Amino acid sequence: MKRLFLLLFFGSFFTANGKAQIAPPVFLCVKGDTLLWSLPVNSCGPFNSYDIYFSTNAGGPFSLLAAVTSPVQDFYFHPNPTGETRYYYLVSNYDCPGQLAPPSDTLDNRPPEISPIRRVSVEGGQVLVSWAPSPSPEVLAYVIYRETSIGVVPIDTVFSGTTYLDPQAAPGNQPEAYFVNALDGCGNTSIFDLPHNTIFLEYSVSPCSQTIELNWNPYQNWANGVAGQELWVGVNGATPSLFTPLDAGATAWSFKNVVDGNTYCFFIRAQEQVTGEESNSNEVCVVADVVRPMKDFYVKTVSVATSGAVEITWYWDSSAEINTVDILRSDHNGNYQIAATQPAPLPLPPAWNYTDQIATPAAGKLFYKIQTTDNCDTVVQSSYGSTIFLSGTPLTGHINQLNWTALDIQYATPAAYDLYRSVNGVEAKIASLMAADTAYADAFDPADFGGTAACYYVLAKGNLALPDGSQTSIQSRSNTVCVEQPLRIYVPNAFAPNGVNQEFRPLIVPQDVADYELRIFNRYGEQLFESRTPGDGWGGEKNGKLLPQGVYVYRIKVVQSSGREELKTGTVLLLR
Repeated sequence: MKRLFLLLFFGSFFTANGKAQIAPPVFLCVKGDTLLWSLPVNSCGPFNSYDIYFSTNAGGPFSLLAAVTSPVQDFYFHPNPTGETRYYYLVSNYDCPGQLAPPSDTLDNRPPEISPIRRVSVEGGQVLVSWAPSPSPEVLAYVIYRETSIGVVPIDTVFSGTTYLDPQAAPGNQPEAYFVNALDGCGNTSIFDLPHNTIFLEYSVSPCSQTIELNWNPYQNWANGVAGQELWVGVNGATPSLFTPLDAGATAWSFKNVVDGNTYCFFIRAQEQVTGEESNSNEVCVVADVVRPMKDFYVKTVSVATSGAVEITWYWDSSAEINTVDILRSDHNGNYQIAATQPAPLPLPPAWNYTDQIATPAAGKLFYKIQTTDNCDTVVQSSYGSTIFLSGTPLTGHINQLNWTALDIQYATPAAYDLYRSVNGVEAKIASLMAADTAYADAFDPADFGGTAACYYVLAKGNLALPDGSQTSIQSRSNTVCVEQPLRIYVPNAFAPNGVNQEFRPLIVPQDVADYELRIFNRYGEQLFESRTPGDGWGGEKNGKLLPQGVYVYRIKVVQSSGREELKTGTVLLLR
């Protein structure tokens, strides 16, 4: 424009020649059809006039409109019935030979140009409004407007700078919308541009899903649009840091895995495309009150007690908020059924146990899980664990064949097996076996132990992997199985009451039998003798009367402790 050219020309000339200048009037504004200015101070010579130049184009050419000859006149009326756009500048005309007379600013008769808002952002609980300066040179201040319940109202006027911090805003309760209008010395203001609003962030807590639901309104009316958003999070007093980038249009986020009792602070940050301007939402902080879910839930051991009951122990999260505990049982690691239900112990210990008194671990392998139900009716199951099932079979040659199922605790690995044998109440370890061994042949002759059966159990040793990556040693005991060798009945074929072999006495191996019966008959079927005590013999008499030499019939019936029954009949010769 001419004004800019003249300023550059005169400035360069004055700088080059070092001459004084005649100050122009300070052109304030054009209000309607009236030009307003403030009077300059020039003492270099007599006043002639204030010359007003005019054009209908910003770039000129400009022509002299009027010469105001009164040195105290500070206005000029220029009728504009058609409302056309006009451009003016002023020059001071003083009789000061050799001095330059630069023009004033060039102003037009339009309102000031708008001052676009760069951003509104919540800073420290207050709203910071930032804008670009209006290009209109007559602007001397900016009026800040805010939307309220009674409409859009001016809240302040800024005479210096292009930022404003609103101390009366409530960005934590609602989104706040702002306008900024440029103001000139005549009270003219720019037109209202589109409002910019703060991002208002709200939250709600979902106790049962352990989530905090975040919702917010989008930033509106950036000239270049929103490039993207970010969620910033601080935990337990820590300075918030970037948690995740968000899409430009996102208005909600579910913050998961909330820990009960932790304090979480959130805010949203939006960025404008091209410029990178940023706007922060209000910050919301919440002390999480959620139901602590059950986690780190591991069966530790499943072991058979000497009574035959099954003892289950497990680890769990002692901070979980649960109501009930179910003991689940299965015979094939599937289709688990509730074996027992009990209230959760209070306070919850890090480990707990249960003894299943009605289980039958001697009949086969049993599987167990633990199930918890919390205040939200959320059901969580533990890992599984099973009993070790030990079986025994008597073989010929005084061998007891023993077989067992491997240690089967989820997340555990077997390390070794110790095999124990108990005879007549005396227990001893008879073998230490490798992790891969699940069978053992025990050479056992009941005659060497007084004619009794042998009972066995296996003690498994292993290592359980814990949630934190460490390991702990575990032991699980199998059921007890008792093995009886096949019954042997030794019967003499003759005896002599007056000789060396004076009684007919069968020998039973093993001797720990459940029932015993010996009967003697003559050849006519008449019963002559009966005994139910092993070791009792027949001396060849009936009711104290000696019987004659001859052949007699015997019948022996033996029932072992396992329930196996043996029946043996034959004849014996009585010698006199």
